[in-house]
Amino acid sequence: MKCQAQKAARSALSSTVRRTMNVSARRRVWLLLSDLFVDTEWSDEELRAIGAALKQTGFSANEVEAILRGEVAPVCGRWMRWPSIGPWPAFDSDWVNESVEKYLHRPPFFRLGLWGLPGVRRDWKVVRDAMES
Repeated sequence: MKCQAQKAARSALSSTVRRTMNVSARRRVWLLLSDLFVDTEWSDEELRAIGAALKQTGFSANEVEAILRGEVAPVCGRWMRWPSIGPWPAFDSDWVNESVEKYLHRPPFFRLGLWGLPGVRRDWKVVRDAMES
């Protein structure tokens, strides 16, 4: 019995450490993926560089794609729906972090899926290929 309790405590601690360690890496992923939604035409070489940086975060390509679809696209993609806003070269990192965290605290039925916006799928394919190479 005592052994089971120790295992459970160790598992909970391990999970907490992993979550804490992943917060910084996840924020890095959010910022890198936000680049797919700026008013910039990325070259394949630049997209591969984003993929290489994402690979360094320790997340798999599948995990990054889930973050792209479920966390970053709904927040950053909405700006692509109004092209008259004007060009913007990058999202502010504090804004990305705050906006994604606020979005994730919404009830699931208030979340939008803006993953299929023009150009994002094509850019993601190049980024994903770079992550997997």
